[in-house]
Amino acid sequence: MQSWLDIPADSHFSLANVPFGIISHAGSGGARVAATRLGDLAADLSLIEAAGLLAEAFEQKETSFFAKPTLNDFAGLPAKIRQNVRLSIQSLFASNSSLPDDLRSRAVISLDSVETHLPFSIPDFVDYSIFPAHALGAGRAIFGPQNQMPPAWNALPMAYNGRAGTVSVKNEIVRPQGQTRAFSAAREVAVGPCQALDWEFEIASPAALPLLASADLPSWQQGAFVAEPTEDGTVLTPSTAASRIFGFVLLNDWSARDIQAFEMVPLGPFNGKSFATTISPWVVVPEALEPFATVKPPRLEGTAFEEPEYLREKEGAKTNYEVECTTTLHLASNPSTAEPVAKASFVQAFWSFSQLLTYQTYSGARLQTGDLLGSGTISNMGDRAQGCMLELSQGGKVPLRIGGEERRWIEDGDEVVFSAVAGGEGRKVGFGELRGKVLPMTTLRMA
Repeated sequence: MQSWLDIPADSHFSLANVPFGIISHAGSGGARVAATRLGDLAADLSLIEAAGLLAEAFEQKETSFFAKPTLNDFAGLPAKIRQNVRLSIQSLFASNSSLPDDLRSRAVISLDSVETHLPFSIPDFVDYSIFPAHALGAGRAIFGPQNQMPPAWNALPMAYNGRAGTVSVKNEIVRPQGQTRAFSAAREVAVGPCQALDWEFEIASPAALPLLASADLPSWQQGAFVAEPTEDGTVLTPSTAASRIFGFVLLNDWSARDIQAFEMVPLGPFNGKSFATTISPWVVVPEALEPFATVKPPRLEGTAFEEPEYLREKEGAKTNYEVECTTTLHLASNPSTAEPVAKASFVQAFWSFSQLLTYQTYSGARLQTGDLLGSGTISNMGDRAQGCMLELSQGGKVPLRIGGEERRWIEDGDEVVFSAVAGGEGRKVGFGELRGKVLPMTTLRMA
């Protein structure tokens, strides 16, 4: 699929992608508007919409969905309309089409001239754990090599409620402080800066529109922002949940492991997780990833409980994605060099995002447009295939050699970079980079 724009062959943002995001730029007067990304360019969709070029796809003569500061209203539209709008945008930038010169000069902007913003207003954030390698590896890093998979792993996707208010697209975070339990033989307890700061490489899906009690919606799959909401007491199935998924972003669920270690029994993590969650700014829609859809791995054997009927998908359902995930680290001592840390594939996900939404609504709980679902740490079995330092350094016991230095945990001035992509040259569908640099705790302000 060729474009009249100059899109590098190795770009994550080929014309096959067409993600959605929120930007501001000089031409918007600083206002936040919807955009898509093509190569190293952003296209202001509010100007294209105002020119009437998307009216047929929206099935309305006049619309202003893309002139708003978040994607929530657009995500709340029926899935078919969202899909048609994306196809219309794709066709406008195809090689056999064009934009009027005046519109092109105003709407197509270099990325250097735009600022990206949080794409959604996020009502709720739920972080799941859907990779068996992480469940096993993290458990063993904390509790020892004898630790086994949770007995309910085959039966339900495990999760906790995160803090939506600290989700951002910032590329810097401040080292947290709190009450800590050290990862040492003595397990000392103290109050002060986190000494075991960690990242978690995830893919997340924002929810799209609400679910109406009488709705009978089509299905398809992956990722993590919720589109259409649901009413209280409405239960989804894996097939009806698929159209509720707006798209996917990369997610770093920053973790203060020593704070988490002291506070999490019996109610789970709180300050050890709530201080920062960062996401990539461009939301990749399920249609873009559909060519890379595949089946999930087989169920685990020998567990105490089995998958219940309400969570089962059709035999051979392709609800997983072949997306390759890479982690690099820019050391504080050498910030210009990306040191390789780990590689893993999303294809090892044990539960699909449709199943996560099904599980989340089975109690009668409602979904809201913009709800964010995290996949949990993307880890595979094997050397350097883990999505967090907790596993890579075995709980800080085995330091990792990175660029001639040792790391048990991430240090001040270090910058971790996530990248994920599917497809080959000229047709790549990816997420770009999610960057996060650690600032010292001294930048925290007392009020």
